Amino acid sequence: MGGSMFQMIEVVGVSEKGFSEAVKFAIEELIAQGKKVHFFEVIQQRGAVRENKFKEFQVTIKVAFEM
Repeated sequence: MGGSMFQMIEVVGVSEKGFSEAVKFAIEELIAQGKKVHFFEVIQQRGAVRENKFKEFQVTIKVAFEM
């Protein structure tokens, strides 16, 4: 009988380019830390505007990785 077990954490990725890049940055940082990421879920997207220009894109994600 086999199975799998994952730990889920919530992180926020930030990018000046867009939402997709913010997600990618967050996942790549976890992988660089040695996490074996299996899947993620986008929880929230938001952005900041300064002087009528997009300043940054923020994405809150739940990430599951192998324990």
